Amino acid sequence: MSFILVGFLLANLQLDLGLWAGYAIKLVGGLFFLGGAYELGGLDEDADRLRAPAGVFCAVCAAAAAGVLLTDGGAKNAASIIGGLMTTAAAGLLFRKLFSLLRAKPDITAHPPEVARLCKAFDRLLAVYAVVLLTDGINRFTEGTAADVTGVIMFYTKIASYVFLLVCALSLNRLRKSYSSAHPIG
Repeated sequence: MSFILVGFLLANLQLDLGLWAGYAIKLVGGLFFLGGAYELGGLDEDADRLRAPAGVFCAVCAAAAAGVLLTDGGAKNAASIIGGLMTTAAAGLLFRKLFSLLRAKPDITAHPPEVARLCKAFDRLLAVYAVVLLTDGINRFTEGTAADVTGVIMFYTKIASYVFLLVCALSLNRLRKSYSSAHPIG
């Protein structure tokens, strides 16, 4: 589960390092998650169903990075917004599948209440990301007062997203430790 934890962090990290670099980091996170899916697949055949969504997430991240690299001007803004929406949606679906698996297979980890807590925190993280993406889109295409207001909202929701990402990562780390103690070889 260590690969899944690293993949989760990288796939959900929202850094302003440049448009294509953010998608490249998400792609690396998807590749780590794919490695974690193979790790879990050795324990449970139902975990093999995580490989396809992880592959789709990697493809979406690669397409978003390519879209941003190959466009310029206003098209770059549109490509980055579409890429952000697609990668966030793909990450949401991917991690929802993981959490569904963890709920259905309580023998994978010894803490089912921790899985429920993680799911609630992740739902909050996705809600905050939706606000961040909405305000980012408004910010890119408007000027003047609307951009000022959405910029402030985006600033505070980005801070909230880092807090929720930290909460999710700590909860997932507790699950990783539980998994490692229950399955010391894998």
